[in-house]
Amino acid sequence: MPKTIFFWPDVYKEQGHWLPTLKWAEDLSKLGHSIKYMGILDCKGVVDAYPIKDSNDTLVPIPFSPIFQNTYPLGYTTECHTSPNERWRPDHIWAIAYSALGADLVNYKDKLNKNLYEDAQNFRAAMTSVNPDLLVSGYFTSLESLLIHKIYGVNVVISTTYLRHPSEDPAMRAIQNLMAFSPTEYFKLVNLCRYGNLKAALAAGEDSVDLLQDPEVEMEEFVSDLETFDELIPCPRDYEYAHYNPGEKVHYVEPCILDRDLGSNDSSLFDDLIEDTIEENEPTENKEKIIFVTAGSQVLDYEGKARHLFHCMCEAMKSAELSGYHLIIGMGKKLVDDYEWDEFRTMSNITFADWVPQRRILKADNLEFALIHGGLATIKECVYNNKKFLILPLGKDQIDNALRLRKYGINNTLPIEKISPKVLIDAIVKLKSDRKSRRNLKKLSDVFQSVETESPGTQVLLDNLNTAQP
Repeated sequence: MPKTIFFWPDVYKEQGHWLPTLKWAEDLSKLGHSIKYMGILDCKGVVDAYPIKDSNDTLVPIPFSPIFQNTYPLGYTTECHTSPNERWRPDHIWAIAYSALGADLVNYKDKLNKNLYEDAQNFRAAMTSVNPDLLVSGYFTSLESLLIHKIYGVNVVISTTYLRHPSEDPAMRAIQNLMAFSPTEYFKLVNLCRYGNLKAALAAGEDSVDLLQDPEVEMEEFVSDLETFDELIPCPRDYEYAHYNPGEKVHYVEPCILDRDLGSNDSSLFDDLIEDTIEENEPTENKEKIIFVTAGSQVLDYEGKARHLFHCMCEAMKSAELSGYHLIIGMGKKLVDDYEWDEFRTMSNITFADWVPQRRILKADNLEFALIHGGLATIKECVYNNKKFLILPLGKDQIDNALRLRKYGINNTLPIEKISPKVLIDAIVKLKSDRKSRRNLKKLSDVFQSVETESPGTQVLLDNLNTAQP
């Protein structure tokens, strides 16, 4: 029987947290299940740009429920550039918690500020109208997932889109977030989640309920449900450290490589540069070899380092060693029109772009090298397509991702602090001649392609649907 799956990968527009789930969403949609997403308005564009195939193999748009519109109005993401750990704020937690009051929320209308009251009502409406059989949430929304599970009784699967340490599990993440609240605020959260026990008091005619009473529930006990949820890490186990043992509820699954780019921009603008994969014996168009440079979708989180990388690579394109190559730089909307690149805009072998069809570029026949920041999503795409790539970690988990490659015999990391035009040229030349790294990359690529075909993550979601309460 068809089931309804609600996806909520993250509060914020961190594309690497959203894109893998679109692969699972399409897999489940093809099997006839109903797919819906929710999120803040800034995230709507990511979902709108990737219609998924249904059971008739027809592309259909994904319904999206906006939430927390007062707390996070449209444009909030562009004003907040930092790491996921620092980006988290507790405001929306109260909207979820107070949504537990349901129809009785009106009794607290004069006690809550208008924005919180409206966001709580809106969140309740989103959950009750969809009434999902399964919530696929994210590691960085572990506490939120726990509250939803306790309030609405929905089964949860956690998607963790980075390679975490075994001890940094969703329960620990939730405890870290709970530490942002005072003891009395924690009491209120617990009591709201246990509202069934308090509702009887209101029904008995009491004017109010003391939500600040000590529920006598330790944090470890409060978050323990998270230890029972399946957790999907969209990356094959072969890429992770062999000695890591995260537990039986954690599943390293397929890399979740989308089969097409997000459809919000016109990929045809790059037709003159990209030589798409050709059939055997089909004549090629002999396009220039491409060097692709990107600092990821969150480029403004480390703007200074990204500018340095882009500038050095533009200077490198003046060299004789890189004649015959064409540089494509994906810069993002803010940086692409900057005056800093004016001196390079007359060079015919450089294309500056705010958006690029990254998946198409990374599987192009004439892509020679990719210089990337080291986000897991982009690394997975490079490995999957067996393309030579250089990692220049800019921050976050990127150095950890690069170190995992070294462990498996792929030596392609360069500290961003040491780069110059000449250093980049030398690194590219080394990449081309490093046969050992290329052989090991091919082995890892074969693993990625095999696991992607098997789709173990989709199967875990199906297993959870089969056990969901009717």
